[in-house]
Amino acid sequence: MDENIYGKDPHEEEMKKESIGPIEEQETREPLPEEPRMDHETPLAETTAREEPVPKKDVYAYRGSSSYEPQSTPHKKRKGVSGFTLVAVALIFTLLGTGLGLYGAYEILPETSLFQQSKLGQMITAAQAQGPTFISTPEQSKDGLTIPEIVEMVQPAVVTVSVEVQSFSGFFNPQGRVSESIGTGFILTEGGLIATNYHVVEGGQNIKVTLYDGTEVSARMVNYDASNDLAVLQMDETVAVPGTVVLGDSDHLQVGESVIAIGNPLSKDFAGSVTSGIVSATERAVTINGTEYMFLQTDAAINGGNSGGPLINERGEVIGINSAKIATESVEGIGFAIPINTLIDGLDVLSRAQLIVGIAGREIDEATATENDLPVGVLVVEVQNNTPAYLAAMMVGDVITEFDGQKVQTVTDINNIKNTKEAGDVVIVKVYREGMYMDLRLTLRERR
Repeated sequence: MDENIYGKDPHEEEMKKESIGPIEEQETREPLPEEPRMDHETPLAETTAREEPVPKKDVYAYRGSSSYEPQSTPHKKRKGVSGFTLVAVALIFTLLGTGLGLYGAYEILPETSLFQQSKLGQMITAAQAQGPTFISTPEQSKDGLTIPEIVEMVQPAVVTVSVEVQSFSGFFNPQGRVSESIGTGFILTEGGLIATNYHVVEGGQNIKVTLYDGTEVSARMVNYDASNDLAVLQMDETVAVPGTVVLGDSDHLQVGESVIAIGNPLSKDFAGSVTSGIVSATERAVTINGTEYMFLQTDAAINGGNSGGPLINERGEVIGINSAKIATESVEGIGFAIPINTLIDGLDVLSRAQLIVGIAGREIDEATATENDLPVGVLVVEVQNNTPAYLAAMMVGDVITEFDGQKVQTVTDINNIKNTKEAGDVVIVKVYREGMYMDLRLTLRERR
Protein backbone atom coordinates (compact mmCIF):
# COMPACT_ATOMS: atom_id res chain seq x y z
CA MET A 1 0.00 0.00 0.00
CA ASP A 2 0.96 3.46 -0.52
CA GLU A 3 2.42 5.13 2.61
CA ASN A 4 0.70 8.37 1.72
CA ILE A 5 -2.47 7.02 3.25
CA TYR A 6 -2.33 9.40 6.10
CA GLY A 7 -2.05 12.33 3.89
CA LYS A 8 1.59 13.01 4.66
CA ASP A 9 3.62 14.63 2.02
CA PRO A 10 6.44 12.27 1.21
CA HIS A 11 8.71 15.14 0.30
CA GLU A 12 8.12 16.71 3.69
CA GLU A 13 9.05 13.50 5.49
CA GLU A 14 12.19 13.20 3.51
CA MET A 15 13.22 16.73 4.42
CA LYS A 16 12.68 16.04 8.12
CA LYS A 17 14.84 12.96 7.99
CA GLU A 18 17.59 14.87 6.27
CA SER A 19 17.45 17.73 8.79
CA ILE A 20 17.46 15.51 11.83
CA GLY A 21 20.11 13.18 10.54
CA PRO A 22 20.53 9.56 11.38
CA ILE A 23 19.71 8.43 14.92
CA GLU A 24 22.68 6.93 16.73
CA GLU A 25 22.65 4.74 19.78
CA GLN A 26 23.51 6.56 23.01
CA GLU A 27 26.32 5.20 25.19
CA THR A 28 26.24 5.38 28.98
CA ARG A 29 29.04 7.93 29.64
CA GLU A 30 29.61 11.36 31.05
CA PRO A 31 28.38 13.94 28.67
CA LEU A 32 31.14 16.00 27.01
CA PRO A 33 30.98 19.74 27.48
CA GLU A 34 29.27 21.35 24.65
CA GLU A 35 31.27 23.40 22.24
CA PRO A 36 30.31 27.01 22.55
CA ARG A 37 27.96 27.99 19.80
CA MET A 38 27.69 31.35 18.24
CA ASP A 39 24.36 33.05 18.40
CA HIS A 40 22.49 32.96 15.10
CA GLU A 41 24.63 30.03 13.96
CA THR A 42 22.79 27.87 11.47
CA PRO A 43 23.31 24.06 11.70
CA LEU A 44 24.73 22.42 8.65
CA ALA A 45 22.24 20.62 6.50
CA GLU A 46 22.97 18.10 3.85
CA THR A 47 20.32 18.84 1.35
CA THR A 48 20.17 19.53 -2.22
CA ALA A 49 16.51 20.42 -2.23
CA ARG A 50 16.95 24.00 -1.13
CA GLU A 51 19.24 26.24 0.83
CA GLU A 52 18.14 28.36 3.71
CA PRO A 53 19.33 31.96 3.51
CA VAL A 54 22.35 32.53 5.74
CA PRO A 55 21.79 35.38 8.11
CA LYS A 56 24.48 38.10 8.26
CA LYS A 57 26.98 37.57 11.05
CA ASP A 58 27.99 40.27 13.50
CA VAL A 59 31.58 41.36 13.85
CA TYR A 60 33.32 39.99 16.99
CA ALA A 61 36.49 40.92 18.76
CA TYR A 62 38.66 38.85 21.10
CA ARG A 63 39.19 40.46 24.55
CA GLY A 64 41.63 38.04 26.10
CA SER A 65 39.04 35.75 27.76
CA SER A 66 36.91 32.83 26.68
CA SER A 67 33.95 35.02 25.77
CA TYR A 68 33.41 37.21 22.73
CA GLU A 69 31.49 40.38 22.28
CA PRO A 70 30.69 42.54 19.36
CA GLN A 71 33.35 45.06 18.39
CA SER A 72 32.05 48.53 18.18
CA THR A 73 33.40 50.67 15.40
CA PRO A 74 35.58 53.42 17.01
CA HIS A 75 34.83 56.99 16.22
CA LYS A 76 37.58 58.82 14.30
CA LYS A 77 39.39 61.41 16.39
CA ARG A 78 40.33 64.74 14.99
CA LYS A 79 44.07 65.01 14.50
CA GLY A 80 45.90 67.81 16.37
CA VAL A 81 49.51 69.20 16.47
CA SER A 82 51.76 67.35 18.97
CA GLY A 83 54.28 69.00 21.32
CA PHE A 84 57.17 67.18 19.65
CA THR A 85 56.26 68.71 16.29
CA LEU A 86 56.25 72.19 17.81
CA VAL A 87 59.69 71.66 19.36
CA ALA A 88 61.12 70.35 16.06
CA VAL A 89 59.75 73.32 14.14
CA ALA A 90 61.17 75.74 16.73
CA LEU A 91 64.58 74.08 16.58
CA ILE A 92 64.67 74.27 12.77
CA PHE A 93 63.86 77.97 12.81
CA THR A 94 66.47 78.56 15.52
CA LEU A 95 69.19 76.86 13.45
CA LEU A 96 68.19 78.77 10.35
CA GLY A 97 68.30 82.02 12.27
CA THR A 98 71.72 81.25 13.77
CA GLY A 99 73.13 80.30 10.39
CA LEU A 100 71.84 83.45 8.78
CA GLY A 101 73.24 85.49 11.67
CA LEU A 102 76.69 83.94 11.36
CA TYR A 103 76.68 84.40 7.61
CA GLY A 104 75.82 88.02 8.05
CA ALA A 105 78.46 88.53 10.75
CA TYR A 106 81.24 86.99 8.63
CA GLU A 107 80.23 87.93 5.08
CA ILE A 108 78.09 91.06 5.18
CA LEU A 109 78.89 93.01 8.35
CA PRO A 110 82.71 93.27 7.77
CA GLU A 111 82.03 94.92 4.39
CA THR A 112 79.95 97.72 5.87
CA SER A 113 81.55 101.08 6.52
CA LEU A 114 80.04 101.17 10.01
CA PHE A 115 81.93 98.04 11.05
CA GLN A 116 85.17 99.08 9.35
CA GLN A 117 85.15 102.37 11.26
CA SER A 118 84.58 100.63 14.59
CA LYS A 119 87.46 99.80 16.96
CA LEU A 120 87.13 96.06 16.31
CA GLY A 121 87.15 96.60 12.56
CA GLN A 122 90.27 98.72 12.75
CA MET A 123 92.05 96.05 14.85
CA ILE A 124 91.17 93.35 12.32
CA THR A 125 92.35 95.50 9.42
CA ALA A 126 95.68 96.16 11.17
CA ALA A 127 96.18 92.48 11.94
CA GLN A 128 95.52 91.51 8.32
CA ALA A 129 98.08 94.04 7.15
CA GLN A 130 100.75 92.45 9.36
CA GLY A 131 100.28 89.05 7.76
CA PRO A 132 99.76 85.66 9.44
CA THR A 133 101.59 84.68 12.62
CA PHE A 134 103.27 81.28 12.60
CA ILE A 135 103.92 79.35 15.79
CA SER A 136 106.87 77.00 15.57
CA THR A 137 107.29 73.89 17.66
CA PRO A 138 110.54 71.97 18.18
CA GLU A 139 110.96 69.24 15.61
CA GLN A 140 111.51 65.80 16.95
CA SER A 141 114.26 63.71 15.47
CA LYS A 142 113.00 61.46 12.69
CA ASP A 143 116.24 59.56 12.35
CA GLY A 144 116.81 58.66 16.00
CA LEU A 145 118.43 55.29 16.65
CA THR A 146 117.72 52.80 19.39
CA ILE A 147 120.32 52.32 22.12
CA PRO A 148 121.43 48.92 20.72
CA GLU A 149 121.85 50.52 17.28
CA ILE A 150 123.93 53.36 18.75
CA VAL A 151 126.13 50.93 20.67
CA GLU A 152 126.68 48.81 17.58
CA MET A 153 127.63 51.93 15.63
CA VAL A 154 129.96 53.61 18.15
CA GLN A 155 131.41 50.95 20.46
CA PRO A 156 134.08 49.66 18.01
CA ALA A 157 135.65 53.15 18.10
CA VAL A 158 135.81 53.32 21.93
CA VAL A 159 139.14 52.33 23.52
CA THR A 160 140.64 51.87 26.97
CA VAL A 161 143.60 54.18 27.69
CA SER A 162 146.12 53.09 30.31
CA VAL A 163 149.35 54.77 31.50
CA GLU A 164 152.02 54.01 34.03
CA VAL A 165 152.21 56.57 36.81
CA GLN A 166 155.21 56.93 39.12
CA SER A 167 154.15 57.36 42.74
CA PHE A 168 156.14 59.33 45.30
CA SER A 169 159.11 57.63 46.85
CA GLY A 170 159.45 57.08 50.57
CA PHE A 171 162.05 56.05 53.14
CA PHE A 172 161.34 52.35 52.59
CA ASN A 173 160.83 52.72 48.84
CA PRO A 174 163.29 55.30 47.53
CA GLN A 175 162.57 54.48 43.89
CA GLY A 176 158.83 54.94 44.30
CA ARG A 177 156.11 52.66 43.00
CA VAL A 178 154.64 52.37 39.51
CA SER A 179 150.85 52.04 39.23
CA GLU A 180 148.46 51.88 36.31
CA SER A 181 145.88 54.56 35.68
CA ILE A 182 143.08 53.94 33.20
CA GLY A 183 140.57 56.01 31.32
CA THR A 184 138.62 55.96 28.07
CA GLY A 185 139.11 57.44 24.63
CA PHE A 186 137.56 57.31 21.17
CA ILE A 187 139.10 57.06 17.70
CA LEU A 188 138.74 60.18 15.57
CA THR A 189 140.37 59.26 12.27
CA GLU A 190 141.32 56.31 10.12
CA GLY A 191 144.92 57.26 10.82
CA GLY A 192 144.47 56.35 14.50
CA LEU A 193 144.12 59.72 16.28
CA ILE A 194 142.39 59.28 19.66
CA ALA A 195 140.71 61.92 21.84
CA THR A 196 140.69 61.67 25.64
CA ASN A 197 140.99 63.82 28.77
CA TYR A 198 144.35 65.34 29.58
CA HIS A 199 144.07 64.30 33.22
CA VAL A 200 143.93 60.64 32.05
CA VAL A 201 147.48 60.78 30.63
CA GLU A 202 148.94 63.68 32.58
CA GLY A 203 152.32 62.75 34.04
CA GLY A 204 152.02 59.20 32.70
CA GLN A 205 154.44 57.09 30.74
CA ASN A 206 154.21 54.05 28.49
CA ILE A 207 150.75 54.82 27.11
CA LYS A 208 148.75 51.77 25.99
CA VAL A 209 145.45 51.56 24.14
CA THR A 210 143.17 48.52 24.29
CA LEU A 211 140.88 48.21 21.30
CA TYR A 212 137.31 46.95 21.19
CA ASP A 213 138.41 43.41 20.31
CA GLY A 214 140.89 43.28 23.22
CA THR A 215 144.01 44.04 21.18
CA GLU A 216 146.50 46.17 23.14
CA VAL A 217 148.69 48.58 21.17
CA SER A 218 151.15 51.32 22.09
CA ALA A 219 150.33 55.01 21.71
CA ARG A 220 151.96 58.39 22.20
CA MET A 221 150.69 61.83 23.05
CA VAL A 222 150.44 64.14 20.04
CA ASN A 223 149.26 67.26 21.84
CA TYR A 224 147.17 68.44 24.74
CA ASP A 225 145.26 71.43 26.07
CA ALA A 226 145.49 71.45 29.85
CA SER A 227 143.19 74.45 30.20
CA ASN A 228 140.32 72.48 28.60
CA ASP A 229 141.41 69.04 29.87
CA LEU A 230 141.87 67.68 26.34
CA ALA A 231 144.53 65.43 24.84
CA VAL A 232 145.02 63.74 21.48
CA LEU A 233 146.95 60.47 21.17
CA GLN A 234 148.35 58.60 18.18
CA MET A 235 147.99 54.82 18.28
CA ASP A 236 150.39 52.47 16.53
CA GLU A 237 149.86 53.26 12.86
CA THR A 238 150.59 49.70 11.76
CA VAL A 239 147.42 48.43 13.48
CA ALA A 240 144.09 48.54 11.61
CA VAL A 241 141.52 50.91 13.08
CA PRO A 242 138.32 49.03 14.09
CA GLY A 243 136.09 52.09 13.78
CA THR A 244 135.79 55.86 14.04
CA VAL A 245 133.19 58.15 15.60
CA VAL A 246 131.02 60.87 14.05
CA LEU A 247 131.29 64.24 15.79
CA GLY A 248 128.05 66.16 16.40
CA ASP A 249 127.30 69.79 17.28
CA SER A 250 127.04 70.51 21.01
CA ASP A 251 125.88 74.11 20.40
CA HIS A 252 122.46 72.86 19.26
CA LEU A 253 121.83 70.49 22.16
CA GLN A 254 118.58 70.90 24.07
CA VAL A 255 117.91 70.04 27.69
CA GLY A 256 116.03 66.77 27.83
CA GLU A 257 117.66 65.12 24.81
CA SER A 258 118.52 61.46 25.25
CA VAL A 259 122.21 60.55 25.52
CA ILE A 260 124.30 57.48 26.30
CA ALA A 261 127.82 57.12 27.69
CA ILE A 262 130.28 54.35 26.81
CA GLY A 263 133.41 53.77 28.87
CA ASN A 264 135.40 51.69 31.31
CA PRO A 265 134.18 52.49 34.83
CA LEU A 266 136.43 51.48 37.70
CA SER A 267 138.66 49.00 35.83
CA LYS A 268 139.31 47.13 32.59
CA ASP A 269 136.95 44.43 33.82
CA PHE A 270 134.03 46.75 33.00
CA ALA A 271 135.33 47.90 29.61
CA GLY A 272 132.64 48.92 27.15
CA SER A 273 129.98 49.61 29.78
CA VAL A 274 126.94 51.53 28.47
CA THR A 275 124.77 53.90 30.52
CA SER A 276 121.93 56.16 29.38
CA GLY A 277 120.27 59.37 30.49
CA ILE A 278 119.40 62.85 29.28
CA VAL A 279 121.04 66.23 28.94
CA SER A 280 120.31 67.94 32.27
CA ALA A 281 121.96 71.29 31.41
CA THR A 282 123.98 72.64 28.49
CA GLU A 283 126.12 75.35 30.11
CA ARG A 284 127.11 74.37 33.63
CA ALA A 285 130.11 76.22 35.10
CA VAL A 286 132.11 73.93 37.40
CA THR A 287 135.38 74.73 39.19
CA ILE A 288 137.88 71.86 39.56
CA ASN A 289 141.24 72.38 41.27
CA GLY A 290 140.93 76.14 40.85
CA THR A 291 140.10 75.99 37.12
CA GLU A 292 136.61 76.78 35.86
CA TYR A 293 135.18 74.60 33.09
CA MET A 294 131.98 74.97 31.08
CA PHE A 295 130.38 71.54 30.99
CA LEU A 296 127.35 69.69 29.72
CA GLN A 297 125.46 68.13 32.62
CA THR A 298 123.92 64.67 32.34
CA ASP A 299 122.32 62.09 34.59
CA ALA A 300 123.89 59.21 32.65
CA ALA A 301 126.10 57.31 35.10
CA ILE A 302 129.74 58.45 34.85
CA ASN A 303 132.33 56.83 37.12
CA GLY A 304 136.08 56.70 37.49
CA GLY A 305 137.46 55.24 34.26
CA ASN A 306 134.72 56.83 32.13
CA SER A 307 136.87 59.96 31.78
CA GLY A 308 137.70 60.65 28.15
CA GLY A 309 134.85 58.51 26.81
CA PRO A 310 132.14 59.70 24.43
CA LEU A 311 128.74 61.12 25.34
CA ILE A 312 126.51 60.27 22.38
CA ASN A 313 123.18 61.64 21.14
CA GLU A 314 120.30 59.63 19.69
CA ARG A 315 121.74 59.91 16.18
CA GLY A 316 124.97 58.21 17.20
CA GLU A 317 127.02 61.43 17.16
CA VAL A 318 129.55 62.28 19.88
CA ILE A 319 128.41 65.53 21.48
CA GLY A 320 130.58 65.49 24.62
CA ILE A 321 133.65 64.01 26.33
CA ASN A 322 132.84 62.55 29.75
CA SER A 323 135.09 64.24 32.28
CA ALA A 324 133.84 64.48 35.86
CA LYS A 325 131.07 63.83 38.35
CA ILE A 326 130.06 65.06 41.78
CA ALA A 327 131.27 62.26 44.03
CA THR A 328 129.45 62.44 47.34
CA GLU A 329 127.19 59.90 49.03
CA SER A 330 124.25 62.32 49.01
CA VAL A 331 124.39 63.06 45.25
CA GLU A 332 123.47 60.77 42.38
CA GLY A 333 123.06 61.37 38.68
CA ILE A 334 125.16 64.52 38.26
CA GLY A 335 127.89 63.97 35.69
CA PHE A 336 129.73 66.39 33.43
CA ALA A 337 131.10 66.28 29.89
CA ILE A 338 133.21 68.68 27.86
CA PRO A 339 131.16 69.99 24.88
CA ILE A 340 132.49 68.37 21.70
CA ASN A 341 132.71 71.78 20.00
CA THR A 342 135.53 72.65 22.40
CA LEU A 343 137.51 69.76 20.92
CA ILE A 344 136.49 70.60 17.35
CA ASP A 345 137.62 74.22 17.73
CA GLY A 346 141.10 73.15 18.82
CA LEU A 347 141.42 69.94 16.83
CA ASP A 348 143.56 71.49 14.10
CA VAL A 349 146.24 72.31 16.70
CA LEU A 350 145.74 69.24 18.86
CA SER A 351 146.09 66.88 15.92
CA ARG A 352 149.54 68.25 15.13
CA ALA A 353 152.65 67.22 17.02
CA GLN A 354 153.10 69.23 20.19
CA LEU A 355 155.86 71.78 20.17
CA ILE A 356 157.63 72.30 23.45
CA VAL A 357 159.38 75.23 25.08
CA GLY A 358 160.66 73.33 28.10
CA ILE A 359 159.70 75.47 31.09
CA ALA A 360 157.28 75.58 33.97
CA GLY A 361 155.93 79.05 34.68
CA ARG A 362 153.80 81.08 37.06
CA GLU A 363 151.69 84.10 36.28
CA ILE A 364 152.72 87.53 37.64
CA ASP A 365 149.73 89.86 37.72
CA GLU A 366 149.70 93.61 38.38
CA ALA A 367 149.47 93.29 42.15
CA THR A 368 152.28 90.73 42.39
CA ALA A 369 154.43 92.73 39.98
CA THR A 370 154.04 95.93 42.02
CA GLU A 371 154.68 94.17 45.32
CA ASN A 372 157.89 92.48 44.08
CA ASP A 373 159.13 95.21 41.75
CA LEU A 374 158.83 92.96 38.72
CA PRO A 375 157.20 93.37 35.31
CA VAL A 376 153.90 91.68 34.46
CA GLY A 377 154.55 88.38 32.69
CA VAL A 378 155.40 84.69 33.27
CA LEU A 379 157.94 83.82 35.95
CA VAL A 380 160.14 80.84 34.99
CA VAL A 381 160.21 78.40 37.91
CA GLU A 382 161.72 75.40 36.08
CA VAL A 383 163.86 74.81 32.97
CA GLN A 384 163.89 71.23 31.69
CA ASN A 385 167.11 69.69 30.41
CA ASN A 386 167.74 69.37 26.69
CA THR A 387 164.72 71.47 25.70
CA PRO A 388 164.51 74.60 23.49
CA ALA A 389 164.46 76.83 26.60
CA TYR A 390 167.52 75.08 28.06
CA LEU A 391 169.38 75.40 24.75
CA ALA A 392 168.41 79.11 24.53
CA ALA A 393 170.05 79.73 27.97
CA MET A 394 166.80 80.58 29.73
CA MET A 395 167.14 80.55 33.54
CA VAL A 396 164.94 80.05 36.61
CA GLY A 397 163.90 83.51 37.81
CA ASP A 398 163.55 85.01 34.35
CA VAL A 399 160.26 86.82 33.66
CA ILE A 400 158.98 86.31 30.11
CA THR A 401 157.24 89.51 28.97
CA GLU A 402 157.05 88.86 25.22
CA PHE A 403 156.91 85.74 23.04
CA ASP A 404 157.47 86.10 19.30
CA GLY A 405 156.96 89.85 19.62
CA GLN A 406 153.62 89.61 21.48
CA LYS A 407 153.07 90.57 25.13
CA VAL A 408 152.21 87.62 27.38
CA GLN A 409 150.91 87.40 30.94
CA THR A 410 150.08 83.68 31.33
CA VAL A 411 151.39 80.29 30.24
CA THR A 412 148.23 79.95 28.13
CA ASP A 413 149.26 83.07 26.19
CA ILE A 414 152.61 81.43 25.39
CA ASN A 415 150.98 78.14 24.34
CA ASN A 416 148.48 79.88 22.09
CA ILE A 417 151.28 81.58 20.17
CA LYS A 418 153.39 78.41 20.11
CA ASN A 419 150.50 76.44 18.60
CA THR A 420 150.57 78.63 15.51
CA LYS A 421 154.15 77.59 14.75
CA GLU A 422 155.83 74.59 13.16
CA ALA A 423 158.71 72.47 14.35
CA GLY A 424 161.99 74.25 13.57
CA ASP A 425 160.55 77.76 13.76
CA VAL A 426 162.66 80.27 15.67
CA VAL A 427 160.94 82.73 18.03
CA ILE A 428 162.36 85.66 19.95
CA VAL A 429 161.62 85.58 23.67
CA LYS A 430 162.02 88.78 25.70
CA VAL A 431 162.87 88.14 29.35
CA TYR A 432 163.52 90.35 32.38
CA ARG A 433 166.58 89.23 34.37
CA GLU A 434 168.15 91.05 37.29
CA GLY A 435 166.84 94.47 36.30
CA MET A 436 167.63 94.08 32.59
CA TYR A 437 165.68 92.97 29.49
CA MET A 438 167.23 90.62 26.95
CA ASP A 439 166.15 88.70 23.86
CA LEU A 440 166.65 84.94 23.59
CA ARG A 441 166.45 82.92 20.36
CA LEU A 442 164.43 79.78 20.91
CA THR A 443 164.02 77.03 18.28
CA LEU A 444 160.81 75.02 18.69
CA ARG A 445 160.75 71.26 18.30
CA GLU A 446 158.32 68.40 18.73
CA ARG A 447 157.92 66.58 22.03
CA ARG A 448 159.87 63.32 21.96
